[in-house]
Amino acid sequence: MKIIRSILYSGVLVMLLTSCFPEDEDLSLGEIVEAAFTITDISTSEMRNTYLLESSSEGAFIYKWDLGNGTVITGSKTDTAFFESKGVYTVSLTVVSAGGQSTTEQQVTVEADASTGVNVLLGSEMDDESAWTFTSTGSTMTSYTFSDGKLILSNGTEVAQTNIAVWQEVELTGGTDYQFSASASGSGMTNSWVEVLLLDEEPQEGVDPSATPIAGLNTWTGCGGDAFDGKLPAISCIGDGKVSVAEDGTYYLLIKVGSWDGNLGTTGLILDDVVLVGLDTTPLVEGDNILVGSNMEDENVWTVTNVGLTLTTVEFVDGVMKFTNGSEPAQTNVGVWQAVDVEAGQKYRLKATVVDPGATGSWIEFYVHTTEPSDGTDYTQGRIEIGGDTSFEEAGTVYFLIKVGSWDGNLGSGVTIDDAQLVELN
Repeated sequence: MKIIRSILYSGVLVMLLTSCFPEDEDLSLGEIVEAAFTITDISTSEMRNTYLLESSSEGAFIYKWDLGNGTVITGSKTDTAFFESKGVYTVSLTVVSAGGQSTTEQQVTVEADASTGVNVLLGSEMDDESAWTFTSTGSTMTSYTFSDGKLILSNGTEVAQTNIAVWQEVELTGGTDYQFSASASGSGMTNSWVEVLLLDEEPQEGVDPSATPIAGLNTWTGCGGDAFDGKLPAISCIGDGKVSVAEDGTYYLLIKVGSWDGNLGTTGLILDDVVLVGLDTTPLVEGDNILVGSNMEDENVWTVTNVGLTLTTVEFVDGVMKFTNGSEPAQTNVGVWQAVDVEAGQKYRLKATVVDPGATGSWIEFYVHTTEPSDGTDYTQGRIEIGGDTSFEEAGTVYFLIKVGSWDGNLGSGVTIDDAQLVELN
């Protein structure tokens, strides 16, 4: 009878459960949001090998980016990616929605090392025409114009014989290795050249300068004839952009562009982000910390800002900055920041101690940028990882911001941050 009684009870339970839900009620969790994103190169002379990641997936509550280089970011629909070394990276995005999760991936080709160091050129972003000198080399001059932050050199679509020298005076340090780089694009040239030279004598009007190119394109050698778009050292067939000098002194970085019975193509040659970076050849030594209140003993030196969601709770207790948002699923965010002055060309390294007791669906992020945080607006520019380095071309005020939050998760018993430092590297 025990067996019969158990079966009877089970049948009654099934009837009770099924009778609780109308037959026409939709009990599904919803459709899965398909992961989709774009990758845009936003590199500048200040931030090399930097890409903007933007998801077009609507309705997801977790966005997890895997950069393919060991870095995984769980955060917002929009983020930035930095790649130290050249190579092909598979970037993937996983989005989580009420219906489940979806993953997609794309490849990004990084064509040159970031070459961390100080850029010695001015007007690298081609937004300051006065930083560059344009000299005739004896032939009809190749035409040039500055447009939308780019330098465009052209000589029409007919057979032409033109040349031009674009140059800038620089002070270089003996015994130092330098890396030249530039973003170069074009529809394809015929009987043409692009040569990057480093000279120790000032270029003269009407004289064709000559030296061994450190990088460039040459249609006779086998590059530049087809459409191209990339970093010049990567697409060059006459040098890799590396150069060194034996003695301290004044030198001249020169780019020579021309054609002989050919032309530079329908688009011409388009140049941007032209840099000459002094490579770090000796280990850098950590110097002074430029942040104040790093020991988290003085909350008055930090500003708490709403960055777009219900505020994550921030407390300064026992010498740490503590972030909490309860034990239930939450959607919170907060930015804690301070303004700090930086020197032009000085490198800084982020250091911090973070204790995460088991946060779920959450993020802990650090940023350093020239944009001042605005209440109610998410902060996404200038992201930096602990142990990462940054520098700025111009001296001035930048903003160091810590962002902590959750999306349908929580920070457990509380995330703590201590000893947040931005130290000089010398």
